[in-house]
Amino acid sequence: MDVNGLEANPSYGEIEEIEDEIDKRFKNFKKFDIISDPPFDHQFENRKPTNKHSLFPISRSLTKKLQQEWKILETNLPNSILVRAYKNRIDLMRAVILGPPNTPYYHCLFFFDILFPSNYPTCPPKLFYLSQGLDSNNPSLQPDGTVLLSLLETGGGWDPKQSNLLQVLVSIQCLVLNSKPNLSESEEQEYNRNALIFTCKAVVQTLERPPRDFEDFVAGHFRQRAHAILMNYKEHMDESEGMTQLFIKLLRALEATGAYCKHHLSQAILEKESTEERSTNEGILSRFFTKGKKLAYSLT
Repeated sequence: MDVNGLEANPSYGEIEEIEDEIDKRFKNFKKFDIISDPPFDHQFENRKPTNKHSLFPISRSLTKKLQQEWKILETNLPNSILVRAYKNRIDLMRAVILGPPNTPYYHCLFFFDILFPSNYPTCPPKLFYLSQGLDSNNPSLQPDGTVLLSLLETGGGWDPKQSNLLQVLVSIQCLVLNSKPNLSESEEQEYNRNALIFTCKAVVQTLERPPRDFEDFVAGHFRQRAHAILMNYKEHMDESEGMTQLFIKLLRALEATGAYCKHHLSQAILEKESTEERSTNEGILSRFFTKGKKLAYSLT
């Protein structure tokens, strides 16, 4: 037995090595970095020249302006926003914004694909929200990827002489993700419940299918915050079957990062999970024996 009361396990050293590697890659993940090519799943990666507003070839003036954007991001990004730029497609970026504290989105990750048009900065950059098909319960972030922000509107909040991508990303974090509609007490409870459900579903889906170029960050981020995420969910969840099932799914997804989560399972949840697993197994066996009987009858 070791000091934690755990029996020796021949695979324990291997598990520790994997977990250490997750931590190492997470700690070494830069807030801003320039890599060679954008991922194939980038929303704007396949955009081809079709008219006079085409991105190709990228002008010297646009190249110079985007290199200035790189400098601004590299120097001024807060710890809660990370960006990847691409050497061979300097008109594209991918960013992730952490949900701010004291909001239902805390700990959640919001990913955006970014395109700088050929007439940038006369026109603002285009942002596509990677919603994973989920409704964020936020009118400014649509399930179809639309981002509604005055700073992204030509003639609106965007100033070609002053505005930049950093301002856009910080505005999304501070204004969009911090916004709260004017609701009655009962409406606010429902709003917070829906936002919590969205956040947990988004955590699970992000862990299952992390956006490319951010895999190491996703694994380390959620492993580090697993306890806080589960505590927050337990504090606000009700006893409905749907929320209980989502909690179990969330816990299992976080466990896959190497986080220890079993102490968050109450006896009631363990019994429910055991019952569901037993029911699933019985269903599989029942179908197996039914097929076996039909086969036996066909042979007689």
